[in-house]
Formats: sequence, C-alpha cells, structure tokens
Amino acid sequence: MHSGPRSWLLAFLAFFLVFGAWAVAAPFDGPADEVQHSIRAAGVGSFAPGQIFAEPRTVPDAFGRPGMGAYQRVPAGMDAHAVCWGFDPTKSAACAKGLSGGPVTEVSTSAGRYNPLFYLVVGPPLRWLPNWGGLVVARLLNAAMCAALIASAFLALRRWSRFGLPATALLCVATPMLAHLAGGVNPNALEIAAGIAFFAAGIPLLLEPPDPARKPLVTLLGVSSVLLLTLRSGGPAWFVFGLAALALPLRWAWLKQWWAHTRVKLWSAGVVVAGLLSATWIVVMRTGELVPPPPGLWDYTTGEAVTQYVDSWYQLLIGMIGVAGWFDTKLWSPFYLVWIMIVGGMVVLGGVVGGWVTRWRYLVFLAGGVVLPGILQVSQANVTGFITGGRYMLPLLAGMPLLAAWVLERRLFDAGQARTLSRTFVLFLLPVHAALLVFAMVRWQRGLAPDAGLGWFNPLAGDWHPPTGSVLPLLLMLAGLALTAVVMWRTPVAGPADPAAEPTPATLPEADPQPAAH
Repeated sequence: MHSGPRSWLLAFLAFFLVFGAWAVAAPFDGPADEVQHSIRAAGVGSFAPGQIFAEPRTVPDAFGRPGMGAYQRVPAGMDAHAVCWGFDPTKSAACAKGLSGGPVTEVSTSAGRYNPLFYLVVGPPLRWLPNWGGLVVARLLNAAMCAALIASAFLALRRWSRFGLPATALLCVATPMLAHLAGGVNPNALEIAAGIAFFAAGIPLLLEPPDPARKPLVTLLGVSSVLLLTLRSGGPAWFVFGLAALALPLRWAWLKQWWAHTRVKLWSAGVVVAGLLSATWIVVMRTGELVPPPPGLWDYTTGEAVTQYVDSWYQLLIGMIGVAGWFDTKLWSPFYLVWIMIVGGMVVLGGVVGGWVTRWRYLVFLAGGVVLPGILQVSQANVTGFITGGRYMLPLLAGMPLLAAWVLERRLFDAGQARTLSRTFVLFLLPVHAALLVFAMVRWQRGLAPDAGLGWFNPLAGDWHPPTGSVLPLLLMLAGLALTAVVMWRTPVAGPADPAAEPTPATLPEADPQPAAH
C-alpha cells in the first residue's frame, strides 16, 4: 500500500488525465450547456460586482425562446451556440465558428442566476483569453477540482474500509458522464464530484463508532457539503437527503462524542453558514423562477406526464453512465447494460444482506433522487418540457453503490471476493470511458449516421478536429485509464488496517437487530 500523499497524487493524476482528455477533445459547446456557463464564467471572471450579482432577467435561449437568466458583459464572440450541429448528430462541428473574442457587450445566458463560486475559478481564463487556449485552461481547472475531490474520496475509502472495495467502487460512480462534464465548463461536474466525496467521507464517519483518527474525514465532509449546498439550486436537496440517509436513525451518543471536537463544531458552523448563504442566493436571484413558454408548446395531462417520467428511466440511467454532447451521442446498448448489471447487482445484493437499516437508507436515496425529481418534473412539464437528466440526480444517487460496497465487505465478502469484484470494475467499467470518448470524437469530427458501420468509428478522421489535434485526447485517455487501472488493481488488501478492530457481522452498526438475521 502506498503512503497517503502518494496514493492521493496517483489517484489525482489518473482521474485528471481521464477528465483532461475530454478538455482537449470537445468543440466549444460540445459539452452540455457549455456556452451558457462560459458566458456566465467570463462575466464573473471580470470580478465586477455588477457581473457577479447580475440582475435576473428574462432572456432568449439559443433558439430565441424566453427563459430566466441574466446578461453578462463579455466578448461578443462567446455567444457561439452550436445550433448548426447540436441537434443533428449527422453533422460535424465544422459548421460552427467556435469560441472567439470581439468587443465586450451584453450577452444573454440562462446560467446568469447561478451561484458565482464555480465561475470565480474557471472564469478568468475565459475572460482574458476568449479562444481555444482560454477554453482549455478553464476546462482543465474544472477537471483538476473534480479530480482532487475524487482522489480525496479514494484516499478516505481506502484508508477506512476493510478490503478496499468501497474505494474501487468509485469506478461505479465516477462515470464517463462525470468525466465528460469535468472536461467542460459546467458546474454539474463539480457537484457530482462533491456528492461522491460527501458519501466517501460520510459513510466511514457516520456509520461507524466515533474514532479521533478519522477527524480528517470531517474536513472532506465539510468541504463537499459546502460545495453541494452552493453550486446549483438542487444541491441543498441533495445535501438534506444525503445527510438523512447516513445520519438516521440518530445515534445520540456518537453525535455527542463527535461534538466534543473543535473541528466538528467549526465545520458544522461553516456548513450552516453556507446553507444560509445558498438559500439567500436562491431567493434573491430567483434561481427557481420559471418563465411560461409560448402557448401550446407543451400540453401534458398529469397522467401523461407521470407515464412519460416513469417510462424515461432507462434514459435517465444511461444519462448517469454517459451520454455525450447535447444528449445526442449514445453508446451501443451492451456498454450500458454491462454497467447497469454490475453496479445494479451490487446495490441489490447490498440491500439484501445489509438489514433493515440499509434498506431504510436506500429508501431515502430513492425518495430524494427519484421521487422528488419526478414530482418537480411532472408538476412543471408544461413549463419546461421534459428536461430532467440522469446527470442531475447523480450527486445523490452516487451514494447507493458506495454504501452497498461498504455493507458487502462488512457483511458478506471476504478479502478474495472483494478483490474479485474490485477487479471486475477495472476490467469492465474502465473501457466504457474510452468508448464514449471515441464515439463523441467521431460525432463531433464527422457526424454519426444511424447506419454507421465499424469503419466509421475512426477518431482521427473528419472535417473538424480540435486545434490541438485528435491524437492528444486519445493519448491522455489511454494514459489516464492505464494509471487508474494500476491504482485500483492494487487497492484491494488482505484485511483491515487494524485487524484487532475488525468487527463481526453481529456487532456491525448496519446489522439487522432482528434475531432472525443472526
């Protein structure tokens, strides 16, 4: 086993390379909503108060339809939506002019109401270098933040798990969808990474008896909580449901012991302040306000909306795994089915052996990650259309596979079985990252015809190529996946770091108290 700092650095580099491959592969506005977020970022990157606190306005989207947003004073060339190819998968990105500068003027963006925290980091390169170079720097900053959170999650789970299975289960939740978004300008990526880090810290911290040696987890839990609460308007809901899933039923004796530590008190205060500031921002900036669409655009009955939401769940699942671009670049079905079988099977088995407490936690995850979005989507179907995507739910639902892995290696698996499942993740899940990148590159560079054969999937062909070339993203992805494979392959261990502290199933906090369970 590597030392802590070295393990963190290796994990960071592995994920940064995977995320960075996307940063140099995609055209401007290739990742979802990138133009909207880039305009907001460049406005905030000026550090002018009037740009950071832009006035909420009704603004046109890329197609001229009214929506809630704001105007930002940015170079005019940033208003370069991929409308000529974004909704036609058969067209390459060659028809778009890409990111450019020009005179500073008012440009509308639907992201103009978003909290400025993310944009303060990625905005300056876009503000002062509105070209491919500035775009790649902004994307890499996002990739680095996401990779740092995932590496911290890896270190936490590896250090405090029995055999390392929860650490390798990060491969189940750090999906190609996260990688794609992390290589773009979109706060949804950092929100997903924060959700993963939240559960990576919260599971060993809240599901085990208090241990002063675990105090570093308090910092990771605090940082990820602040990010979850702040980045997007849905984050407070993910935080509340995630905390409820881990902290309930309350163990007052444990809470009392943790409260004796100054670090816990300080981070608790910080999280409360972040929550209050986030709530204030949401109210003042009206981030939840919607603009009624033109009459007749959508006309769903409640029953029709419910049916469509329920029937969309396969699409939502593959949206968590990986659909590139404007939800127009999908992998072949076996890639998704393999991912669903492996991860879904682990989640189901964890619920079977975990007892009633684990199943209660699952219900909380499903209430927050499935029922709540469904209620919001159905109630607003005639205002927004069906816009709910799987990637929006991932910050919360990422907790289920991590919890399942934690339960399985404590309730069922021995070291050998944990190692086998860990290496199954490596062998079957990592290749999906490379596949999605190749599919996306082909789509952007030459388009994807419905009847495209194997020979069409050449990521070096086409009439559009990234300014830095099409070889670089492929090399970065292969290097990142190779390093990730090495790190994860070597993670499973023969037993816990402290064998004397190894619990038995009957004394585990997650054990079902019913006599029949023993």
